[in-house]
Amino acid sequence: MKYTQAVAREVVRYRPPATLVPHIAAEPFQLTEWYTVPRGAIVFPSLYESSFQGFPAPDAFDPERFFSEARREDVAYKRNFLAFGAGAHQCVGQRYALNHLVLFLALFVSVVDFKRDRTDGCDDPVYMPTIVPRDGCAVYLQQSCARFPSF
Repeated sequence: MKYTQAVAREVVRYRPPATLVPHIAAEPFQLTEWYTVPRGAIVFPSLYESSFQGFPAPDAFDPERFFSEARREDVAYKRNFLAFGAGAHQCVGQRYALNHLVLFLALFVSVVDFKRDRTDGCDDPVYMPTIVPRDGCAVYLQQSCARFPSF
């Protein structure tokens, strides 16, 4: 399950479910050389963009970055893995969400064969309340076991 956990973390890094989280500036801060965000302004930092900063080959889907003891990118670039926030504002449900995703992935791949049609732009995200594939993401499923497990 360790590799499945690495896949789940990479899924969340590569395509975070919440891409923009609004904040209110508690005090003015220098954003660029020529612009200071005023106190009280609403700021929408991009979690999607931060997920690509710092990581080697950030555009590649690479679960090894969270699995390999030699690479340890999950430690080296922890500041950029912000899908669940950071510090005092980190999501208390992070472990629950990742464990849920791991269990879903393990169960899904064990009972279903799936195929996704590759189309032009299928990997280009579109911003909605969250990100979605540009092409609508047509996926074809077929049961791969005699019967589904019951819980």
